[in-house]
Amino acid sequence: MNTPLIADPQTSKLGNLIAKIEATHHTFTREALARIEALLESTPLPDQSRRTALLECFRTLHADLLPHLLKEENILFPYIVALEHSPSNPPRSCFGSVANPIAMMQMEHAACLELLEQLRRLTDHYSCPADAISQIQVLYDALAELDADLVEHIHWEDHVLFPRALQLEAGA
Repeated sequence: MNTPLIADPQTSKLGNLIAKIEATHHTFTREALARIEALLESTPLPDQSRRTALLECFRTLHADLLPHLLKEENILFPYIVALEHSPSNPPRSCFGSVANPIAMMQMEHAACLELLEQLRRLTDHYSCPADAISQIQVLYDALAELDADLVEHIHWEDHVLFPRALQLEAGA
């Protein structure tokens, strides 16, 4: 899943960037989590201990991501859009500086990346043994797609959106 091209991420409106992140990555994440949950429930894995570890890791990722997306969509992103519309008169917030929720989101991103690394280890980087049933390949492909999308999603937020929001608040 690739974010649709944004003409110039460093000069495009933050509201447009947020809209693309939500429409592309947040939507995909929710759909992929539901699909993978169903696949994990229905796909027999030959190694029961690996299956248990995979389920636990994925369920932790799932449980972490849904509230994370809601915090971005309902608190942080609307604040950034409001700040962009009125940088000289920033909106009042319950969190002080935009740096505070950004720091929290970045901590959650780091935790997400650690869970993705665990999923990669548990699945040998989403590689199926040659003799595995096709359901396992479907599951691993879905996990690999989610992984790639989350890495790109986190990049857009941590390296483009958040630094620009911090600069905007600082008046740079």
